[in-house]
Amino acid sequence: MCGINGFSFKDRGLINKFSDFTKQRGPDYTDFYIDENISLSHNRLSILDPTNRSNQPYIFKNLILSFNGEIYNYKELSEILMNKGYSIDTTSDTEIIIKLFHFENIQSFSKLKGIFAISIYDKVEKKLYLIRDIVGVKNIYYLYQNNNLFFSSLISPLKSVLKNKELNIKACNNYFNFNRNDSNETFFKNIYQLKPGELLTFCKNKVVKKQILKFKFDSNYSFTKEEIKENIEKIITKQFISDVPVALSLSGGVDSNLIRDILYKHKNFSCYSVFFNIKKSKDYFNHDFYFAKEICRKNKIDLTEVECSSKDFENSLEKVNQICEEPCGNPNSIINFILSNNIQEKVIFTGDGGDEIFGGYDRYRSMYIISILKKFKIFNLFNSKKSKNLNRLKFNNADKFYLSFGEQNLFKNVSDYYFNFKKINEDEVRNNFNFSKLYNLPKLNNLMFRDLETWVVNDICLRNDKIYSNKGIEARVPYLDENLINLFLMYPEFKKYGFFFKNKNILKSIFNKKNGFLKKKYGFNPPFASWIKDEMFLFINEILSKSYYDSNHLINLENVKKLLNLHKQKYFNPYLIWNILNFQIFLKQNKF
Repeated sequence: MCGINGFSFKDRGLINKFSDFTKQRGPDYTDFYIDENISLSHNRLSILDPTNRSNQPYIFKNLILSFNGEIYNYKELSEILMNKGYSIDTTSDTEIIIKLFHFENIQSFSKLKGIFAISIYDKVEKKLYLIRDIVGVKNIYYLYQNNNLFFSSLISPLKSVLKNKELNIKACNNYFNFNRNDSNETFFKNIYQLKPGELLTFCKNKVVKKQILKFKFDSNYSFTKEEIKENIEKIITKQFISDVPVALSLSGGVDSNLIRDILYKHKNFSCYSVFFNIKKSKDYFNHDFYFAKEICRKNKIDLTEVECSSKDFENSLEKVNQICEEPCGNPNSIINFILSNNIQEKVIFTGDGGDEIFGGYDRYRSMYIISILKKFKIFNLFNSKKSKNLNRLKFNNADKFYLSFGEQNLFKNVSDYYFNFKKINEDEVRNNFNFSKLYNLPKLNNLMFRDLETWVVNDICLRNDKIYSNKGIEARVPYLDENLINLFLMYPEFKKYGFFFKNKNILKSIFNKKNGFLKKKYGFNPPFASWIKDEMFLFINEILSKSYYDSNHLINLENVKKLLNLHKQKYFNPYLIWNILNFQIFLKQNKF
């Protein structure tokens, strides 16, 4: 995890200021490149070849590189470059990126397999290149203002030079609908994020954007069990490259335990697992922790037990919103933050993405089962009006299918609480979002790909990048590897679930059963709904009040009070309460 910044003119003072915003992302080394046409800064988190020779900005001939991330296939690319006559003087991926670009220009980006946000400046052509990895694990923001381009790993540096700070209502409405913002527009008007796989070039005051990285889904579905295991192990193992100690965020599920099983064969590592300080009656929230603890005991792996309480939630909430820079409606962001405060290593592996690639959610499985019933016309025996799942079988396009699972259908009566709420329909999804067109593919796999393009990028990846990097930690997500997605995301649904309709049937079939994992999927969620009713009620009641911040121009605070009291009496709309809570904090912190 590093911090990269730049803009298209010379200003030593301003680039220093930009670098100060991102220094926590790369605490090991900071340097600059400045000439009459460009100012660049780089804050380095040293993971590969942590010597001075791999510091950035890295200069090779007419090119200057500053990048954030890891290239997992850099050793293979190094061999290619040496065969073409290039000398390789370091053992880092930094040198490989710039020399491959020198050799192949923008065609080189498709050969990089990893997680990255890259800036390359050609001082001869006076041309800047920015690109984001195909999944969107690493982020990069940009602002075009007064014929100049500004970019950064964070929003805050760009916000500091923004002429007119204005709230972006479009981004807000995305958040009200989906509990996240799925647009490439941020909550700050005129500040954007690059789309996954998008290349931006800036030359002669002109910005040009083009999608150049796209998935190439495999059509070979005849792998044997051994071939599947070999492919998955090979892909995940490539992500273990590091010259510094690494760790794993471990739960009781198959995703993180498969990584643990493979990691155990190749590298020394420690584990971290979170448990909740809760009443005995709610102890089922700790099932994953107890299992992770037993696994580590059995395999003699160091485990750091990280406690999380309702008081931790209260103490962390405003800080997490500040780190995320935009509203984060997922309560797991607090868990990420508490975990980050305890991790001693520079690299943490997580099991994120396994559910979306291999079919881990119950809603995926239920749709698969119902689709089978549809083939035999069994669903005609039922009244589809009384069942959301049966009703979904009538949908004839991916956008409507995707929306039926959105938070806009989980939240109740959103328009009672947000004055500017407008329910997003399928036409708006089709025209305004970054979705690929996959209407010819199976409906369930289509939905899983939609989740990859939205929930995974704009919730999971964004949280990981912002929160862990704030502590100088790089979060790696092996299941979001481009090669693994190409091989298995569009795998036939029958093979994903098998005869007995098992979630993650592919992963479970290759897993070392001796080491085990929890058979029942509990999901990793904090008990925030019960905390809102009890321990955190007064705290939340205060934040959602006019005395904390008068947001009545956007939030109907009177109705929100009623909602909070209703939830105290009975379980009602807790996810919407959390959504509003974080939006209120964001409004106060930015004085909107």
